[in-house]
This record gives sequence, structure tokens and C-alpha cells, in this order.
Amino acid sequence: MAELFNHDSVKAVILPGGAKRQRLIDNNRVKDSKCVFDRLTLDIDTTFDVNIPTTDIIWAQLLKGSAVLHSEHQKWALAESHIFFLQPGFNGKLSTSTGAVFILLKVSNALIFDPALATTSSEAQFFDLGSEPVLESKHDERTRVYVATKKLFGTTALAGELVIFPAGSMSANHHHTGAEHFQYILRGEGTLFLNETPHSLKSGDLVYKYDGERHYCQNNGEEEFAFVEFFVPGKWETVWADPERSCTWSPTGQNLRGGIASRDITVHTSDGTVYDDV
Repeated sequence: MAELFNHDSVKAVILPGGAKRQRLIDNNRVKDSKCVFDRLTLDIDTTFDVNIPTTDIIWAQLLKGSAVLHSEHQKWALAESHIFFLQPGFNGKLSTSTGAVFILLKVSNALIFDPALATTSSEAQFFDLGSEPVLESKHDERTRVYVATKKLFGTTALAGELVIFPAGSMSANHHHTGAEHFQYILRGEGTLFLNETPHSLKSGDLVYKYDGERHYCQNNGEEEFAFVEFFVPGKWETVWADPERSCTWSPTGQNLRGGIASRDITVHTSDGTVYDDV
């Protein structure tokens, strides 16, 4: 049965440097999981050391505030909506003078999924989510923005997207096989139908689904409902209850801010296939 809980139920641990970590997923909660998913809070003038083993990778998003990511030779200023990806062997730290909240996904033993990571540079990669292409669903009113793909970070060890449900919208019933899959609710409220049983969702909830668990979501409220979801590894199979309702995504030409998207993505289905232009 899926894991469903809110981050408020997870006690924060204070780390050296003052950062507060809430560990939402690890192999204690999910047996044999390769995912470590944390919510990290840095108060004003606190720091967090980032030292990645040569077998692991980290994906992270700054949800609130501002921060600086430091490496030995470089530093990057981060603002809300910035996403960054850290390769095996990266060593550095996060600092903030304003306060910041992050979500971080570490994939342990990522070389199992993508051996080529062993020969990649250990430098950081990052982008502004707000400039990325917005895609629209063929069958409903939802939109999507990719947050982790082969095109963005050069690896198939993970994949992820931001999915936005306008008021009244609903996705189609389906299930996945071949990858760990979970969602973290960023804002709004909705209903998750898990094996056809409804469960209420709200901001801060995390849902970890096991292989074969049927699911779909609906926004019953008047406000936007949005989550980020991840697949580890970044290649899997999706099975639709109604094959004619399989998710198909088309480019809008715009980004999240309403401007011109930073790159082009062609029409494609949401089945776990790795697309080079995504």
C-alpha cells in the first residue's frame, strides 16, 4: 500500500551549520529504496554541507527564499524556482543570508541505473524552472513542466516533472511499473484516487506509490493544485486503464511566467519512454 503523509509529521533534525532536515523518504520508510528525499530548511546565516559520494547524485529545488551554492572554485546565486543537479563526487555547501527552503532528492548508487555517470564532470548544473516550456494535456486542462530529464541533466537515472491541475481538472487512471514513483504536493488541495479509493491531499503531503498501484488525481477546489513527481530510474512503463486516455503533451510555446519558452519540446506521450528533446 502507498505511503501517504505530510511533512509536518516528520521531526526535523538539526545538522552541523544549523540546517533543519526532514527526511521524507529513505530505505527505512521504503524497503530497498534508492531514493533519499529531504525537505531542508536554512534559517538566516545557516549553512549546509553538500558532499556527494562518487556513486550518488542529487536533484534539488529552492522552494522559498534565496541562497548561494558554493563549490571549491565557483558559486551560484539561487532564487525561488531555481533547480540544480549535482553529479557524483560534488563537494560544496549551501548558504543563505535570507533563509531558504529546499527539497532534495538523492539517488543512491545511481551508477546502477546509468554507469556513464562515473565519467561525468562533478560540477553543478542548474536552471530556472520559470523559463522552461509549459506543455498542455490533450485530454484535460492540466499543464506540465519538466524538472529532471536526460536532456536537462544528461542522465536517465531519474526523471521528474511539475504537474499543475487547474480548478476542476482530473487526470486519467493508470499505474506504473519499473521505477520508484512519488509525488510531493507544492500547493493547493486535491483528491488522490488510489486503487479507486479517494484520499485527500494538501500542500506538504508526500505520496509514494508502489509498482502496479492504480492512481489518478482531481482538483475539487477553486485554487490551483500542483505537485512535483519523480521516477527512479528515469525509464519506466505506464499502463492506462483506458488506452485512449493515455497522456499526450503538446507545447504551448510559453514558460511559467507567460513569456517565450527557453527551448522547444515536441508532442509526446507520458509513458516513461526517454525522449531526446525532452
